[in-house]
Amino acid sequence: MAGLAEIATTMLGSAQRRLDVIAGNVSNLSSPGFRSQRVFQQVLDVRQALPTVLNASPPAVDVSALKTTGNPLDIAITGPGVMLMRSGNRLVPVVSTQLHRDGEGRLVDAGGRFLQAAGGGDIVLSDDKVSMLKDGTMLVGGQAEARVGVFAVGPALDMAGGSDRSFGTLSDEAEGSVLVQGAIVPSNVDLGTEVIEMTRASRMAETGARVFQIHDDLLGRVASKMAEAGR
Repeated sequence: MAGLAEIATTMLGSAQRRLDVIAGNVSNLSSPGFRSQRVFQQVLDVRQALPTVLNASPPAVDVSALKTTGNPLDIAITGPGVMLMRSGNRLVPVVSTQLHRDGEGRLVDAGGRFLQAAGGGDIVLSDDKVSMLKDGTMLVGGQAEARVGVFAVGPALDMAGGSDRSFGTLSDEAEGSVLVQGAIVPSNVDLGTEVIEMTRASRMAETGARVFQIHDDLLGRVASKMAEAGR
């Protein structure tokens, strides 16, 4: 079985992980399409009895979750698929984004991330006046100029970690997904829930600290008894 020190260390680490996730959730309270993260624990080896921290996967977006904005460069996706935004050399999956054209005509969000086309590459448009078909084809003046990529979340692409820029390993067809222009998926972060989660994390940290104290107290008693026996 795991010792008291190992259990206490795991509890403190788990509490810290929970607090990090809560901080990330709260900071994205107003971010379109952000899905709040949760930390779960499971014991993978009963002989050790040490929990492993796992992240929950967000559910597929439903049409009822959409909020209409009327902005032609606001895009949301319903169903199990995701869009990809390039941030440096990373591909970040999103279910909703608010975009504008930069000086080179690329579609970019407020965080400086570029929307990716089907098959890879930054999307570039010649004008802001764009209409979009349900399959993501973007029309300017009635002419197709690009198509938004719809990708499946899987081993090569996860919501938390994203992916490196290897489009060949990704599926760009997520069945049952529909792109919607002029709408966003509001963040589902609930401050009340985050406060509850923060309280749980604080209690876990307090318990871990008490376990450490018990561990230190036991070591002190053992050392004292050994010293007495050696006299």
